[in-house]
Amino acid sequence: MPVKTPFRLPRPALDALVAGGFLAAALLAIWVAQHLGWYPYQVENYIGVALLCSFALAFGRAYPGLTLALVIVLVSWPSWPFDMPELRLLPLIVAGYQATANGMRLRIALPAVVVGAVLGLMPTALSYILNGGFEALMFYVDPSQRILTGVVAVTAVLLGASMHRQRRSAEELRRRNGELLRLRQVERERIAADERAVIAREIHDVVAHHVSAMVIRAQAADRVADHRPQELRSAVRGIATDGRDALTAMRQVVRVLRDDDTDAGEARSLSDALEKVAARVCEAGVAVTREFDIGADLSEFEQAAVLRIAQEAMTNVLLHSSATEVRLSVRVEAESVRLEVLDNGAPRELMPEAALVGGSGIRGMRERALALGGTLAAGPRDDGGWSVTALLPHGQRELSA
Repeated sequence: MPVKTPFRLPRPALDALVAGGFLAAALLAIWVAQHLGWYPYQVENYIGVALLCSFALAFGRAYPGLTLALVIVLVSWPSWPFDMPELRLLPLIVAGYQATANGMRLRIALPAVVVGAVLGLMPTALSYILNGGFEALMFYVDPSQRILTGVVAVTAVLLGASMHRQRRSAEELRRRNGELLRLRQVERERIAADERAVIAREIHDVVAHHVSAMVIRAQAADRVADHRPQELRSAVRGIATDGRDALTAMRQVVRVLRDDDTDAGEARSLSDALEKVAARVCEAGVAVTREFDIGADLSEFEQAAVLRIAQEAMTNVLLHSSATEVRLSVRVEAESVRLEVLDNGAPRELMPEAALVGGSGIRGMRERALALGGTLAAGPRDDGGWSVTALLPHGQRELSA
């Protein structure tokens, strides 16, 4: 469902609306003041100030430099008589703020506003000086109000510059935040792809190992079905056991990938898990020699890698060779974990049943080894058979940390 964006007026229309509202409020205030007994020297001057302020509000955002220049010329016009010259600077204050708040450089706007303030306040002062000297200026003119008005004008320019910097910083932060959000989305997609690859690899290893044993048992059951029903019953029971073990293993994989807590009763040591892998291969008719020298200081990642590589290598023995004997060796040394799976069988053509459960075993084993900074070699032996050797680093990470 598309998200509805709120309606916003264009900036020129919004500026015109603000300027019109200010002008209406100013004219209303003048009208009310007149009806309350206020009689200025020339009310047209106050209306002119209101018009100039509205002009600065309407065009100060779109044309800050031009608006400021026109306001300076008008407020400093010598022939504009005003009974309160300080009020002539109100349009200059508005235009100066608008100029710097909308990008005009402070080193240009500030001197211009200072010149405009001096020229706007000095026409009557100049006449006093020309006619009566400096003493007349000090007698007739109270400089405190005019100095305060000039300070307000300068302050408005500085405030506008500060607001512009703040707005620009906010825009930069929004831009960077948008970039970070895009990078986060890319990272999430990458993590999701990695997680999918991990899940696919885990499910492949578990299913391939258990289903390969089920395929071997099913083939044995087919051979003895007509003549040895007792062996047929044993093979079928083994298939059922392997199926239950496959479901249990997949549930454990899903729980681990979900970071769920595992019951203490379901937790097994690496030696027990490897024994179960060897036992399953033995039940399929291949003699397995075990050589385990495993300490208790292997990390979970190392244990998982060793178990999955051993499972995949033993599965390949069942599916892709005619081996009758296999040796499974795992030794934990000072700086490495060495895993070897050696069989005495010659490679054979891939069976159609095996094609359903495998196809990327060696690549998956090598990826697991590389993920831990190790190596994996797989190939035929000189004296016949097939070998899989994985060497995983152990201990360096703790030392380098």
